[in-house]
Amino acid sequence: MLIITRYFAREFFRTFLLCIACFAALYILVDLFERLDDMLRNNVSFSLIIIYYLSSLPMIFYQVAPFAVLLCSFITVGIFNRHNEIMALKAHGISLFRVLHVFILVSGAIFLFSFWLQEYVLPYTNTRAKEIKNINIKGKQPSKLFKKYHFWYRTQDGIYSIDFFDPEKNMLQKISILYLDKDFSIIKRLDAESATWAVDAWMLRNVTEREFYPDGSTRAYHTAQKKVSLQKTPEDFRSSRKEAEEMSFSEIRAFTKKMRAEGYPTTAYEVEMHAKVSYAFIAIIMCLLAIPFALRIGRSGEMAIGIAVSVALGFLYWLFYAFCLSLGKSGALPPFLAAWTANIAFGFVGVYMFLHVRQ
Repeated sequence: MLIITRYFAREFFRTFLLCIACFAALYILVDLFERLDDMLRNNVSFSLIIIYYLSSLPMIFYQVAPFAVLLCSFITVGIFNRHNEIMALKAHGISLFRVLHVFILVSGAIFLFSFWLQEYVLPYTNTRAKEIKNINIKGKQPSKLFKKYHFWYRTQDGIYSIDFFDPEKNMLQKISILYLDKDFSIIKRLDAESATWAVDAWMLRNVTEREFYPDGSTRAYHTAQKKVSLQKTPEDFRSSRKEAEEMSFSEIRAFTKKMRAEGYPTTAYEVEMHAKVSYAFIAIIMCLLAIPFALRIGRSGEMAIGIAVSVALGFLYWLFYAFCLSLGKSGALPPFLAAWTANIAFGFVGVYMFLHVRQ
């Protein structure tokens, strides 16, 4: 049985790597043509282009691995079934589950590798690829915003501190501005509870201003609203903001915990946190769907149609998964259910189909 397991695993991995290579080549080709004008306009060197796509490869693998599992599971099992190899094993008294459990195990290994990848590799490679794309390829100026959980930056007239940026509402929370003179002495401090973008400036709410005079005296006054320029637009904050794909599972969990403790909305980040596990787990669900499907049509000579249906099934899964995530980010579904509903629903379908395949 060990020889059979090794044989099945070898054929699965061979097809899986071929599918990954095809998906990666297609992704890079499409992306290259999309960014070619920007690359030529900004004189991006060939070596930097290579570094950009090498930095993108781990994310490409992470994104396409579940669907590569779906396609290669169907192809591999379909070929085995078409050549009567599975029937021969069943004729010798070996159960179907025992024959095909190796595919589930290999899919589980791919799930673990994908989770390891997003935990320890993707935060660094995605950040590097984003920097090259924004600065070298698109020609944007390097961000002068310093951030971990909060934003800090300096202009000629002062120092700005912003606790939180909500990209969905273009809203800033807890703004503090220190206005300095040429000797770097504080002449005024402005604190606001929140700010929203108003076409060409920011509308601050619940504003407290303090003016500091050379004799040491101060003057404070409060206004409900005040329109000021923060020297940055929502796009500046959005591009400088650390995206979920640039954080590991542990980082985004710490981030949401801290933001929740400070009273900021964290629903979207919680959905992304659960999605980091659920997306990697899709590989196992895809395998459960592909195996019974391949056993049903693998011997009928309709392999081409089966491959097309597999691609359509993967696309349908992705649409449903993205739809559930959108519901979660809007608050219509709890974050955990938003990330796992698609896996649970399609998982039940895959298990049902597998159990009803003739043993």
